[in-house]
Amino acid sequence: MRTGEPMAAARKVRGRVPEGTQQHRDWLNLVDITGPFISIPVLRTAWPTLDALDKRTRTALRQHHANWQADPATSQPAWLHYVLAGLLGWADELHWAEDVDLAPLAVAVPEHDTSIVPSFVLTEPGGAAKPDSIRLLGLVTPPGVHPTGRQPGDAWAASATDRLARLCRTHDVPLGLTTDGRWWTLVWAQHDGATGTATFDAIGWADTAERDVVRAFTSLLSRHRFFGVPADETLPSLLEASKDSQEEITESLGVQAREAVELLVAAIGRADTVQRERGEPGITDIGADTVYRGSVSVLMRIVFLLFAEERGMLPSDNELYATAYSAGRLCADLEAQALESSEDDLEHSHAAWHRLLALFEAVYWGVDHQRLWMYPHDGSLFDTTSHPWLPANIDDRTILHVLRAVQYVETGTGKNKERRKLSFRELDVEQIGYTYEGLLAYDAFRADEVYLGLTGKSGAEHEAPLSELEQYAAESADVAELAERIANAYRKTGIGTARGLARKLAPPSPTEREEQRQKLLAATRGDAALSDRLLPFANLIRRDLRGLPMVILPGELFVTESVARQDTGTHYTPRDLAERVVRDALEPLVYRVGPIQTADESRWVPKTADELLELKVADIAMGSGAFLVAAARYLGQRLVEAWARDGDDRAMAAKISRALGDVEEDRVVVEARRQVIEHCLYGVDINPTAVEIAKVSLWLVSMDGDKPFTFLDDRLKTGDSLLGVTSIEQVRSMHLDPAAGRDLHSDLFAWTASTQARIEKAADTRRRIAELPQLGSPLDWLDDKRKLDREAADDTADLRIAADTLVGALLARAPEGPRGMNRASVEAAHLANQVMRDGETKPARDQADTWLRADQGNTGFPRRPLHWPLVFVDVFDEGGFDAVVGNQPYLGGQKLTSAQGHAYREYLIHAIGNGVRGSADLVAYFVLRAHSLLKPTGQTGLIATNTLAQGDTREVGLDQVVAAGTTIRRATKSMQWPTKSVALECCIIATSCEPLGDDADSRADGVAVPAITSSLDPESRAIGAPQRLTSNRGISFIGSYVLGLGFTMEPGRVQELIAQNPVNKDVLFPYLNGQDVNSRPDCSGSRWVINFHDWSEDRAREYPECYDQVLREVKPDRDKNKRKVRRERWWQYAERAPDLVEAIAGLERVVVLARVSKTVMPVMVPTGQVISEAVVVFASEDAAMLALLSSGPHYWWAKSRGSTLETRIRYTPSDVFETFPLPELTDELRELGERLDTYRRDVMLARNAGLTKTYNLVFDPDCRDEDIEELRRIHREIDAATIRAYCWEDRVEAVGGLDHGFHPVGRETRYTIGPAAQREILDSLLELNHERAAQEAETQPGRKSRPKRNAKHHARDTLL
Repeated sequence: MRTGEPMAAARKVRGRVPEGTQQHRDWLNLVDITGPFISIPVLRTAWPTLDALDKRTRTALRQHHANWQADPATSQPAWLHYVLAGLLGWADELHWAEDVDLAPLAVAVPEHDTSIVPSFVLTEPGGAAKPDSIRLLGLVTPPGVHPTGRQPGDAWAASATDRLARLCRTHDVPLGLTTDGRWWTLVWAQHDGATGTATFDAIGWADTAERDVVRAFTSLLSRHRFFGVPADETLPSLLEASKDSQEEITESLGVQAREAVELLVAAIGRADTVQRERGEPGITDIGADTVYRGSVSVLMRIVFLLFAEERGMLPSDNELYATAYSAGRLCADLEAQALESSEDDLEHSHAAWHRLLALFEAVYWGVDHQRLWMYPHDGSLFDTTSHPWLPANIDDRTILHVLRAVQYVETGTGKNKERRKLSFRELDVEQIGYTYEGLLAYDAFRADEVYLGLTGKSGAEHEAPLSELEQYAAESADVAELAERIANAYRKTGIGTARGLARKLAPPSPTEREEQRQKLLAATRGDAALSDRLLPFANLIRRDLRGLPMVILPGELFVTESVARQDTGTHYTPRDLAERVVRDALEPLVYRVGPIQTADESRWVPKTADELLELKVADIAMGSGAFLVAAARYLGQRLVEAWARDGDDRAMAAKISRALGDVEEDRVVVEARRQVIEHCLYGVDINPTAVEIAKVSLWLVSMDGDKPFTFLDDRLKTGDSLLGVTSIEQVRSMHLDPAAGRDLHSDLFAWTASTQARIEKAADTRRRIAELPQLGSPLDWLDDKRKLDREAADDTADLRIAADTLVGALLARAPEGPRGMNRASVEAAHLANQVMRDGETKPARDQADTWLRADQGNTGFPRRPLHWPLVFVDVFDEGGFDAVVGNQPYLGGQKLTSAQGHAYREYLIHAIGNGVRGSADLVAYFVLRAHSLLKPTGQTGLIATNTLAQGDTREVGLDQVVAAGTTIRRATKSMQWPTKSVALECCIIATSCEPLGDDADSRADGVAVPAITSSLDPESRAIGAPQRLTSNRGISFIGSYVLGLGFTMEPGRVQELIAQNPVNKDVLFPYLNGQDVNSRPDCSGSRWVINFHDWSEDRAREYPECYDQVLREVKPDRDKNKRKVRRERWWQYAERAPDLVEAIAGLERVVVLARVSKTVMPVMVPTGQVISEAVVVFASEDAAMLALLSSGPHYWWAKSRGSTLETRIRYTPSDVFETFPLPELTDELRELGERLDTYRRDVMLARNAGLTKTYNLVFDPDCRDEDIEELRRIHREIDAATIRAYCWEDRVEAVGGLDHGFHPVGRETRYTIGPAAQREILDSLLELNHERAAQEAETQPGRKSRPKRNAKHHARDTLL
């Protein structure tokens, strides 16, 4: 990210900039940078000042530069040799292709019938030109051919930079340098990350004015930087240290965009107040949510325009445009006005707002004037009729701060904090899309009293009524108590600790008090009485972008977190990740013979341009459209290559200028993307604002200044991707199972006879949209497209009503199960017949809407079914989509019901999940839906939480996908989301409905494997899901779910209660939770808990002190609980675990382990205590059971069969223990279990360390302490004894033994058995599970073998 020239106002705000920092800003401003590069804090640390050029070097540079400029073509070799060997000092370490054979470093690109050969390499001193000694690879392009531009006359559209990055990654050399003599592009090719480039223009290197650029070039690439500094100061290390820069900018821009919308909404609210005070109507009849969406649209327009202006898509170089319209210039103009007078004066003018409104109109309608011509671009974003209520009196001060918020970002902290001017040329479209997408999590509300915007964690701040804070103050005896109340009330917002709040609430000095009062008077428009009420809380009120306290007056508007906000995967998806997922899905589709048929790339046969444009690709939860943008780029590039193969003059053009050096601005590439977008891409999202954001993302990546925006109304739709029919047969039969529908409705409806003809007509109409030629004005042409889109919709309108009634009825009846679904089908069919027979749609429409509202959760959006074959008629008329790509929304199984409602959850189970039950994540249903929309040759590329391959979510989702015949061809089982701001483990899959050829390969975590299972593991000899074993029932349990901190207390309080009333000891027990098990040296509970068992309330009252505490501290929260039994029996635990209590009755001790843990290590604990739901309890006091559950075989079974929370294993007894075939619990295991329990307890007490800290040492290769070595020895013996108990010594020995050592587990290390032993043992355990299950089925003929879920045999019919 390069920084721009700071403005005078910015200098005034920041004060004097350190010399070194300014020097770096200056040279960065003269270098073209794309992707990640070195951040200023890292530059400042490595180079407080740039390396100097001595007089002799400057003289030589001028002489060689002059010789080169005299004849650039002929003098290119001599100039390149001087720069690399002389200026940079590479000398003996520089090897040219004409001097050394570099052919062995060539990388074949068979699909384009070419190869990449380096022109030169930089090696370690004395090293040969081999990958292990190469520090940098170089490519030379012909004179005048920009390194980032397309190569003249080459059918492969990749630039020299792209080719060099591929070469670097192949040889694992992170740095490359490509040049034509003038342009020098430094390439950073991260192995698993985005490519970063910095392009230096050598044309002015002989000038004094650009000496800092030359100094920067030599500082970065000199021989000294490669070989004369410590490893952590070399260029690759410095680039790695700066890796978070782009993400930090993105996150900062997202926060500031939200603050800008917040400011704009408040300004609209103030403008409304002013209008009403004048007796004008104002906007009180406009909903706050509408105002919010309008404000978001305004900000989207501004960011879009800033991007378009910098990219040359708008006439920024036109004088009239620059002075009267430009969004990029407006901020500077306003800052100049503020300097001339003051910011306060800007509050009394509105010229900037009117300038923006005029610019919006100009972009939509165009301008035809003798001094300025602008093409009419149309586009719903700029539709001037979409927000007619926008007031005319938004003040210039607001606009100044809105523009500052999106043109400058603040990054870093402390001394490294810096304010950067954004260059939109350097921002990826995905970054802008994510900035927009973050705004979807908020909404606007109209204040019914005075509200204050409180301080807090960025993005999580709370808006609180003043009356609420005053009530807290009235109930508090002093400042400390008030601080405690406020800290507890708003603890989730990050407002601070009670101690910190007490300091803020302390009375200020008289001077500070007066300053606060003046600020509050400005915020309240001079209301002295209100300002005095606010003064006690002045330091808790956050500042808006103007620097004023955020005070919202009654009737005004404010922005706060939406009630519908759920964490469903809305994270910044870096461009390289989206492109990786898309490439995996689309690569098989761009070849007639390709990766589905063979892994031999030399045999791949690319498709023609016409064939490429026939592809149909969808993202069914598109958000900001990052994956559709990646698809547009990927297919656009393939289309350019296809045109080149066909001899298209445009694609083969040799003229490469600097303007075309950026592929994003290459007119041929842009045209290819426009073609792809208009013919190939489709998207759906439940949020209408997200649909608009996705449109903007696609416009940004395909904008042509001389053409209207690509028409997307027929491509991107609003609706619930999971709620709707997927085949026209479902509508004809009025049932999701057409065969069942035909049986149910014995006399099929007469109206179905004409359905096919109407579908074909609508499909033909939609196809005409993309093919419609532009004959008249562009706006008329786009209107004609809209008419065709409406015509196609009208053709299927009554069918959509029929589908709505069907889906609505099924949703409402879903809780009744399959019979209810059949009743729903009959009811819906009756209404549909009325619509088709009488043409009367209102009764059906009203009833469908009523059904669709059934048991609606807090999603915030009306339920809007998306009927795929009726909306995308042309796609499904040809069999469905060729590919589905995207980041699938996730929502944990328990949260799904509360967010969407019980009826919706049941609908998903029956309508999409084939009746397979389980606490599955929402992502499982999206994966099922994605596969149901594909052609028989369809592909997917999907990213999701790693729970997709675990537990119930896997059983509902991927198990059924694989059972239906789909192949998982690429998989990354678990990886950390590649941004530091997100603590999330994700997985990536690419699937194929088309069977793989014998020569094709599958890759799991980048390694070629025979096949990939639904667990995203390489397939081994034992296949299939494990069965739950009857013999394992009644042993493992989840502890009690207390639900209410008011039940718990510290040990000291227990003694007080017993002292007050000795009978209290009957209901007071130690309380053991997962953290206690893992962190306390004796694994004892740190707190105690009140337990009224299953008693009546009257009996609980017999313990008044304990009863009163629960009444006071538990009942208020229980009264809000959605489950009736928890509200009515508030004095009891939410889940009392009676089966556990019965199972351990009479036992003195039990085996337990924390339910979520990295170690998965059990311990023995005494009974007589309440054990929480965060602990798994095994009803056994046998030390042999402790040894078995401590063994490597049990750990690896738990890892493969459990799920995860972040990187920790979530132990689910039903999935792990109940499927784990137990061996005979031998005396040897029993003796080792006792030894482990005794010795480990002594170690933990001696070290004052809990299980986690102790086993961190066990798993640390550097720890060789004697007591830790003994623990490892005990575990080795336990593993060996476990194998003997199974009688598997021979089979383990056949794979090389147990091979104990420090082996990788994800990103961490564990002392455990080796990989070969792991695979053999897991296969053996699965085979033994199947054998035991079969035996149990035979011995219990009345009981069916339970495969944990039902209805999987219907998977193929339902999915495909």
